[in-house]
Amino acid sequence: MPNIGATELLIVLFMLGIPVLIVVAVVLAIVRSGRSSGLPSAAASPGWLADPTQRHQQRYWDGTRWTAAVSDDGAQASDPI
Repeated sequence: MPNIGATELLIVLFMLGIPVLIVVAVVLAIVRSGRSSGLPSAAASPGWLADPTQRHQQRYWDGTRWTAAVSDDGAQASDPI
């Protein structure tokens, strides 16, 4: 096995590190945005959750779909999706 110099080793590490950093950055952006699909997990039971449209503080999830019922500061209203 040939000896690898410090310069070659740095180049290899740099070339391997760039794709890893890109993947990590994309994953973090998706997680931070919280908008993977706009749907709660399959196990989410009916209830008031954060509005996926971000037009209101909360929107009612009936267990299978988002409803028109919304809430801001405790005041309920209707806003169809």
